[in-house]
Amino acid sequence: MKQFYQIRHFLAFLSIFCCFSGSLLAQGTSPVPQNIPYVQDFSTLPSSSTTYPPGFQGWTASVAPGSSYNTNANLGADRALTANSAASTTSGNFHNYNGKIGFLNSGSLDLTIGLAINTVGKSAIEVQFDAMVIRNPYDGSANTRINEMVLQYRIGTTTVFNTLPTTSYLSNTVRQTTSGVTAPLNPVTIKVILPAECNNQEVVQLRWISKQNSGSGSRPSFAIDNIKIQNDITPPVNVAGFPKIDTILSDGFDFSSQINETGTTYFVVLAAGSSKPSPAQIIAGLDSNGNTALQADLLLVTDETIVYTKNITGLTLGTSYEVYSISKDTFGNIQTEGNQISVKTSSVLTPKLLPSINNLNFGYSEQNFDSKTLNYQLQYANLTDVVTLTAQGNFSISKNQNDNFQSTLTFDATDLAANNNMTVYVRFTPNALGASSGSIVHQSAGAANKTVILSGTGINPYIQNFNDVNVLTNSGWTAYSVSGDKVKWASTSTRFNSSPAAVLMNGYSETGASKDWLISPSLRLDSFDKFPLLSFYARKFYAGSNLKLMISTDYDGISNPETATWTALEGDFPSTTGAFKQSKYINLEAYKTNHTYVAWVYETPTNAGDNSAEWTIDDVSITNEATFLASNPNLNFGEVSPNSTSDSQSFIFMAGGYGDFTIAAPLDYLLSVDNVNFGSNVVVSQTEALAGKTIYARFAPTSKALSLSGSLTITATELNQEIGLFTGSSLPKTETFDIVTYNLEFFGSNVIGSTGSEFGPIDDALQIENVAKVMNKLNADVYVIQEVSDEPSLDLLIQKISINGKTFDKSVSPAWSYSFAPADPLFPDQKLVVLYNTQTTKVNKARVMFSDLYDNIRAGNTTLPNYPGSSSSFFASGRLPYLVNVETNINGVKKEINLIDLHGRANSGSDISRYNMRKYDAEFLKDSLDAEYPNANFMILGDYNDDVDVSVISPNPSSYQKMVADTDRYNALTLEISKAGAYSYLGSGGFLDHIIVSNELTNEYVPNSVAVYDPRLDIANYVNTTSDHGPVIARFELKKQEQTIAFPSIIVSETVTSYDLTATATSGLNVTYISSDETIARINNNTIQIVGAGTVTITATQSGNEYYSAAVDATQSLTITDTILPAIPTLANITQNNDNGFCGAIVNFVAPSGTDNFSGASTIQTAGLPSGAEYPIGTTTNTFQVTDASGNSAISSFNVTVTDTELPTLISSGNIIQKKEGKLHGVAVTYTLPVGNDNCTGFTITQTEGLSSGSIFPLGVTTNTFKIVDASGNTANCSFTVTVVQAITPKNSDANPVLSVVAHPNPATDFVNITVKTDAPKNMTLRLYDIFGMLIGSPIEISGITTENTIQINVSNFRRGVYVFTLSTENKILFTDKIIKK
Repeated sequence: MKQFYQIRHFLAFLSIFCCFSGSLLAQGTSPVPQNIPYVQDFSTLPSSSTTYPPGFQGWTASVAPGSSYNTNANLGADRALTANSAASTTSGNFHNYNGKIGFLNSGSLDLTIGLAINTVGKSAIEVQFDAMVIRNPYDGSANTRINEMVLQYRIGTTTVFNTLPTTSYLSNTVRQTTSGVTAPLNPVTIKVILPAECNNQEVVQLRWISKQNSGSGSRPSFAIDNIKIQNDITPPVNVAGFPKIDTILSDGFDFSSQINETGTTYFVVLAAGSSKPSPAQIIAGLDSNGNTALQADLLLVTDETIVYTKNITGLTLGTSYEVYSISKDTFGNIQTEGNQISVKTSSVLTPKLLPSINNLNFGYSEQNFDSKTLNYQLQYANLTDVVTLTAQGNFSISKNQNDNFQSTLTFDATDLAANNNMTVYVRFTPNALGASSGSIVHQSAGAANKTVILSGTGINPYIQNFNDVNVLTNSGWTAYSVSGDKVKWASTSTRFNSSPAAVLMNGYSETGASKDWLISPSLRLDSFDKFPLLSFYARKFYAGSNLKLMISTDYDGISNPETATWTALEGDFPSTTGAFKQSKYINLEAYKTNHTYVAWVYETPTNAGDNSAEWTIDDVSITNEATFLASNPNLNFGEVSPNSTSDSQSFIFMAGGYGDFTIAAPLDYLLSVDNVNFGSNVVVSQTEALAGKTIYARFAPTSKALSLSGSLTITATELNQEIGLFTGSSLPKTETFDIVTYNLEFFGSNVIGSTGSEFGPIDDALQIENVAKVMNKLNADVYVIQEVSDEPSLDLLIQKISINGKTFDKSVSPAWSYSFAPADPLFPDQKLVVLYNTQTTKVNKARVMFSDLYDNIRAGNTTLPNYPGSSSSFFASGRLPYLVNVETNINGVKKEINLIDLHGRANSGSDISRYNMRKYDAEFLKDSLDAEYPNANFMILGDYNDDVDVSVISPNPSSYQKMVADTDRYNALTLEISKAGAYSYLGSGGFLDHIIVSNELTNEYVPNSVAVYDPRLDIANYVNTTSDHGPVIARFELKKQEQTIAFPSIIVSETVTSYDLTATATSGLNVTYISSDETIARINNNTIQIVGAGTVTITATQSGNEYYSAAVDATQSLTITDTILPAIPTLANITQNNDNGFCGAIVNFVAPSGTDNFSGASTIQTAGLPSGAEYPIGTTTNTFQVTDASGNSAISSFNVTVTDTELPTLISSGNIIQKKEGKLHGVAVTYTLPVGNDNCTGFTITQTEGLSSGSIFPLGVTTNTFKIVDASGNTANCSFTVTVVQAITPKNSDANPVLSVVAHPNPATDFVNITVKTDAPKNMTLRLYDIFGMLIGSPIEISGITTENTIQINVSNFRRGVYVFTLSTENKILFTDKIIKK
């Protein structure tokens, strides 16, 4: 039973568990290693066979071919041969092409043919095979695809495969799709010696694999044939006719050798008849007896296509000799038998010509320029005529090193007499690019012609696209390794700026440190009449040291470059990884010579880890320019909050030919030349620009945006150009919710499968470290991850990402494929997990979706209608979606989101049933979400195992098409980047990891924020050490949920003054109310109280909380009418006496106040006087009116009667004493009439007794009486006397003097004059009293004299009334009278 389960489980794994990659497929079978030598030409393989020859196996490497070679360690599923295939066969598979085997990839198959060999005891393993194309649909329009095949190797069965670049083979543009045709297209025999690490190994696995180079449409198929694998134990073979002797002269001859491989030919010259020496003796230069040979030498064979010749001289005239030779290859294989040639020198002296060389190679020379001058020696003897030299091809000769080069040259008798060892100078002047050959023929009468073979290659050293795979051996460009013995600069067809190739250096697999030089050909920069400007493209991949750009004017082009003097140049290399950057217009003006060299130097302190970056160089050019603008800065300032400023970054501004420059920054960026003073632009002088000026830049955003970018604007004379690109984000991560989906490929698994291979990356600690590095760089709030196999590893990961204030926790699904069954020791769990930062995210609840349904399916209680397979296979046999309900809290904004962790069913090749099952599962999930979560926030994240654009199972639509097409409910965030070419499955280039959100979250998604992060840019060997998937991230600016208010209408009645308010918010939060006019309506405890008439607006509000934004206010306008009259009380009439001294009275009363059914009624007095006013004598009617807010009014009145009861006053001027002088009977007395006064006007005064003023008053006393009557009939009287006395004559005696006193005017208003007259001078005192006898003021001293003496008293401030004054002397009152103050 256990065995049955394992088989079932393994088959399920093949079809459903994982992505179609080396580590996510069933493990392929490792074929039995074949002993070498090994030969296979497939001649015994019937065309109908579906079985591979021994040692071979076809594997599926991944689900989709990519643009780079797959090197994954794990082998994919085995696939059989397809019989009887031909050029017309279109299926993606391995094909038996009738005497050849091959493969044809499809959109979902990346295939590879494997062969295992055993090299124990063997070294120098040589692999030879024929590469070819069988099917080629190339038509130049719909089908333009060019693919490339290569041979890879590895030691054992678990390590990654290594690519052998020199074995690369490209498909061509010759179309062949005819039925039944199996003839090879463009067959090429490829031979390679495997690296030394393949020596003496029990298992070396080889495989042929392809990649996509360019174009699109249908793919070509590749095939292999005539495979020969052997260690090199075969000695070199002499080419027919060699060795040989010719040009026999009297003192020597020419010995020539040509063998079929590189190596060395040794020879000895012995006396005629000498026994043949052994191979070892020949190599040592000995005869068979061990004695030193007459002559011995060697020929070093570096090119098996060339004849190598040695001129042997110094022999005896007419003498026979034996020449024995033996050859050895570079692997030490020696010919078993020496070669013997007998020769006899000429018996007569013969003319001879003897060039010191047979071949002269000029290497690489610039087209249309003379090469450096080479030379050789021409020896001669026994000549009878001149020597003529004729140069053929693009070569010229001269007797002089510096000039007079021509195609023919003659050495005459004079030349010959001067020296028998002439120097011949030779130059190469190529007129075309590519290899050139020529010769110099030496002729003289009677002498054998001698030919020196000339060769050289014309190059353009100023343009190099590196498209030739042999560029470093045939172009003048060289790779020189100073440190490290395994890798150096080499051609690559997987990383290039322009197709199909570039040069690359990666020291990762080196042993220890690397220092490798890529050196240009010699450059004649002195021929440039303007600026010599260097441009090139560079690309960095992985972490590690930067590249160096160097220049030299004393390098010889051959030696160790470190023996020369090199100067470092600013190379403007890329600082980010993964993309080519052009370094443009590097000014080489200071290095104008005819032998300048440029080099790129790769250097690492040690191999592997973060030390070994991969650097690629492509498309180098040096141009002759009158002007240049070299700078093209691309600076990424990262994240900077609005209204703040980033740290400075700098770049070198270099330009020339335009004068001074103004550099203007893009919006939101600042520039400086001193890193202190920043502004929107800077000025750089021409001198500074030529030398290279450091410019500092800062990002200073003023608004919030995901991306703010722009170019610099350069202006100068005849220049207005934009360069570079500054980028930055002012959308802080603290303000967004960032979420990632990430398949971690058997995370933490140590399970070893039935094949003996461990699932997923082997080094768990490194996998944890690398995943943490990725997550910390992404700095997200939530990671929705798949394929977690070990929870303790997950806990270690959580520790490593809980940094910088973040604390992560986990939510792990209890369901995975076959989780209901006992654990399989041969296959790890693949759990779904959500990691969340507890500072921003809280898990409310989690559940496995469809778990009850699946339990019933397994129990046999139900089935899925029309399921394209067994219902138990639903969601990959139980790997059900995991729904985690979270509450986010970003800057106080909370939102509930349902996260659905999905790991869709994987593919199995082109098996459509697996596609149909995944499609059914996806549609089932959609139906459930539509029914259960119609208005909820949700995100579906995970490894979909399909694209959302079109399915990886061509030509079908995406399994998730229904979700993608339902744009009213769903938003596939990754759709557009998928269409643009993004991919997340790094093993093969497919896009399998996606994010779809509900329509409720669309407006909160930050546009263009979804992206695939490629960790290969930062982590070496990421796919094999970490995961074959890259993470996908999306960002959201979460907003509070909107809410609305429902406010039922209020029906107003004039008789109702209060109403209940019943508005409700969709959020369920309490609604509050506001009255626009509290004089009409007041609100208390959700009740409106009507307090007045008019129109009032009642507003219902809900201000929101951390979940909901404020609702839009709901309002109602109420009109209140009022026809009810107000009321006002009537006061009783008031009767009151006048106030003393006033013609009226102050009357106080409480004014009546009107009342109304509404507030706002006002009462006014429309007639009469107010309370507290002085009411006049008589009756005053007071009328009051109350008016309400609606204009309704009422009145009331009452009378106030004031009665005058105060008597008037009448004051005379006082008694009068008048002297009668003379003889008259009386005296005419004039007096002031009494003064009347009353509290009211309108009184009358009449004299009722006495004489009128001016009458003759008789001697004696006359009484005058006056009467006053006021308007109310009140009366008063006053009297005074007029006394007429006989005039008295003063006497001088001590008797009391006669005293006369008059106060006038009296009554008075302001002043009273008191006139005193005495009959004798006397001092007196005047005192003034009020009617109560109180002294007023101080006494006044006055002198009585016989003439009148007057004093004035100010009474203006006195109260109205009567006052008394006295005159006294020595305390004796002499006179008393009164004063009346009006």
